[in-house]
Amino acid sequence: MKKIFTLFLLVSAMVSCHIVTPEEPVNDSEKAYESYGLLTITSSGFTKDNLRVKIVEKDDATMDLYMFEVKFAAAMPVTIDMLVSGIGFAKNGNEIHFYGDSIIPTAGGKPYEKYVIRDLEGNITADSIVLSNFYGETPSIYAGKRIDNTKL
Repeated sequence: MKKIFTLFLLVSAMVSCHIVTPEEPVNDSEKAYESYGLLTITSSGFTKDNLRVKIVEKDDATMDLYMFEVKFAAAMPVTIDMLVSGIGFAKNGNEIHFYGDSIIPTAGGKPYEKYVIRDLEGNITADSIVLSNFYGETPSIYAGKRIDNTKL
């Protein structure tokens, strides 16, 4: 019985593995945009539905991109909270265009150099957040419906 209980605990721990990246609090001079949407890994067809994304305008005129409980393949044994910092952006009327290249993401406070963010491009509109990029050699597209009330 003890062996079965130990095996159950081990399996439960493996199933619930999640590398957490704490969210930085948004200060009064920053704006945050959030959405839930669909991540598609275009090379494999893998999708992750209901993925939460948060983008924060920072005081240094860059943006931080958070992706929560993300995975990039069905066989990926854990989900991660990922942070991509230092993203450039430009506002154009009621739209924000953001972009970046050669950015090393972090998860759990550790850099993931193998998955350098390349060719990041995206838009924030009144209703949505859309982005595309490569994680290392893996291409992806995300499209989500905004859930925040932050004005552009």
